Amino acid sequence: MARKPELGGRVTSRGGRDAGRCYMVVGLADERMVLVSDGDRHPLSKPKRKNLKHLWLHAEVDRDLGQRLMRGEPVSDREIRARIEAWLAEEASAGERSDPAGVAE
Repeated sequence: MARKPELGGRVTSRGGRDAGRCYMVVGLADERMVLVSDGDRHPLSKPKRKNLKHLWLHAEVDRDLGQRLMRGEPVSDREIRARIEAWLAEEASAGERSDPAGVAE
């Protein structure tokens, strides 16, 4: 069974002009579409509508921001940007740890 998107969850665009760009799910439009924000080009005030087929869903979810979004409490673009940057930094450091010899292919 396919994983369902969660508010506060990390997704990455699979194709198009924004291929490879990391976003946070900030809204669920319907069973096929979500609203995503990167806190920069697509701020929370104007999220991007994306088809789930065009996204990779990651296991990472910021539960605090997700709960705040669900309750309608304020979340800033700065918080979204900071969380995305932290996810990308964690991913980069995990990649370095998985290559103990320090040799990238």
